[in-house]
Amino acid sequence: MRRTLPLLTLLIVALMPIASARAAFSYYDPSPNGVTLLVATPIFSLQAQPDPGSSLACTLQFQGQVIAMPYDQQQQGCVYPWPTPLAAGSYTATINVASPGSNPLVENLQFSVAPGAAASLPSENLASLEGQRVLDYVRHQLQLSTVGYDAALQAASQAHAQYFVQNQSLFPANVSMHTEPNSLAKGYTGLWPQDRDAAYSAVAGGNEVMVTGEASGPYSLLGLFDTTFHRFGLLDPTMTALGAGLAQSPTSDAFGQAAYVMDMDTGFDPATTVSWQFPWNGETGVPVAFLGEDPDPLAGIAPAAQTQSSPESGYPVSLTFDPGQVQSVEVSQATLSRGATEVPTYLVDNATYQDANPTYPGESMGTSIALFPHQPLQYDTSYTASMAGTITLSDGSTQPFQQTWSFTTGSAPVVTGAYMDGGTLYVEGQNLGESYVSSYWYNGSQANLGNPSYQGSHLIAAPASGSLTRVEVTDGSTGKAVGTYRLSRAPFRDAGTSSSSQYYVDADQVAGLVQGYPDGTFRPDALVTGAQAITMLYRAIGSPGTSGAPAIAGVPLWAEPASAWAYAQGVVQPGDGFAASSPATRAQLAAWLLRAFGLAAASGTSTFKDAGSIPAAFQGYVDAAAQDGVVLGYPDGTFRPNASVSRGAFAIWTWRLHAALIPPQSLF
Repeated sequence: MRRTLPLLTLLIVALMPIASARAAFSYYDPSPNGVTLLVATPIFSLQAQPDPGSSLACTLQFQGQVIAMPYDQQQQGCVYPWPTPLAAGSYTATINVASPGSNPLVENLQFSVAPGAAASLPSENLASLEGQRVLDYVRHQLQLSTVGYDAALQAASQAHAQYFVQNQSLFPANVSMHTEPNSLAKGYTGLWPQDRDAAYSAVAGGNEVMVTGEASGPYSLLGLFDTTFHRFGLLDPTMTALGAGLAQSPTSDAFGQAAYVMDMDTGFDPATTVSWQFPWNGETGVPVAFLGEDPDPLAGIAPAAQTQSSPESGYPVSLTFDPGQVQSVEVSQATLSRGATEVPTYLVDNATYQDANPTYPGESMGTSIALFPHQPLQYDTSYTASMAGTITLSDGSTQPFQQTWSFTTGSAPVVTGAYMDGGTLYVEGQNLGESYVSSYWYNGSQANLGNPSYQGSHLIAAPASGSLTRVEVTDGSTGKAVGTYRLSRAPFRDAGTSSSSQYYVDADQVAGLVQGYPDGTFRPDALVTGAQAITMLYRAIGSPGTSGAPAIAGVPLWAEPASAWAYAQGVVQPGDGFAASSPATRAQLAAWLLRAFGLAAASGTSTFKDAGSIPAAFQGYVDAAAQDGVVLGYPDGTFRPNASVSRGAFAIWTWRLHAALIPPQSLF
């Protein structure tokens, strides 16, 4: 069940270069040029598109060498990553482009490498991987192109997420989250998104989306799709690649201020006119309400009292035409219907939208149309949208359009119970993504509560202080009470004994990944055994069927399904030294974890000081797990591959991957 994001600020920046034309091809300005790089291995590039039937030949002159620059179809340009780190200092380079029937193009570059620049760009992290999975799923439903991965954009996104979390107190009123207004602040990497992308040598970049307060990439993106301006950017038909970063305040494992940032590469427009609807035709589980956005698409259209409240309206329904092919859209008819009944809506298009954004003047609806129902939609109900009018194409010609499609809303929230554990409130139920906790009691007095987060069907929030005795849940979309619940006992009466893992133990229990002992304890400080580890992993991927698969010898009865799966799928391999009843090692667990989720081992030289003591079969998995931030090393630079792991710590490892790699289809 998808959800909206109350209490979060959502913003987008779309800052695009302008294509230049030269005879048989079009191109964007080359890079790196006029920039101080924060990575010592620049990516030389020139985004270019040859005319049909033509071709491009690019060469790079740098460091006394003349090097062919191959054409990268995904990034739509000539690209050459410099293979070795450059010393800090200033540099010049030249890119030459030849195309039959055109004059040669010569572009001279000037750039510098900053002292202390990173030696290389990072490997793909979980924030980028999960972002790519979610975007590709949605774009596939809309028949838009899928996207690739860009390490430079990931580096820029991660740097900005960390900057925001570290320097929140520096942001004065009316300064967007997308800017870094203080160049003296810790971690400063550039004022605007395109500055940061260029500093890490991105091929394109400049488009950025950002969510604060949600420490989960998939749920962050879900909230962005539930807004209008942000969904337009995520569904840009020219998007070629992305990179993302997630940073969280170190003050709390679960609820410190978090920032999820995604930057995107864009290329040339498709050759034919495309359009897309959202929600897409046939989509189910669609939310019923719109909980707001900045910039506010309803400002000046809906009554002021409505735009200042939450929800602002029913869920927005939009139709977008590719702005590269379409100049403007004139709407003659736009309706939303429930059966034979037309739903009252606000029409928001480029003619009706009033830009009220003081930070980014010039915002517009462009070539998009959106309908905002006056009231939240009804649960479990099918709706039909119909829009018609005329589009003006880029060559000035016009053509009519008429599109009709249907979707179905999700079910109403249901609460089955609530409990407190270690200062955290857990509300259990179904479809709780549509609800929020509106009132709280502590010893009969109302208490403040932090922003809630959502994991599956559960609402999770951290009170500022004290313990709650009962909680009232209100549907945030309709304002109707869901119910008042007295808090019951937490599922594990000792989960809070390990403060660093308590939240994750509970979250894993919520997701069905872990079970306790008959006496009601979890024993988070006990060492996790081989049988326990593979059972947790087996549950984390949905307990798939294992009929006929051979089991690993020596496992207890309760672990036999997991062992059969682990053996059959290669999660545990003959040379791993698996022992069902003995503590598993850090190296073993890192390998089993990544294999269980289908992630590949990393290649290259390990960065751990004790890499020589990591068994060869586990080396790549250890490095990949560390690069993804799933399994961390120690402050002294070691990994300690033969050390054991507590049940609480392994709960953290498992949750990090489980939350990041949630199947996209389960979100929508």
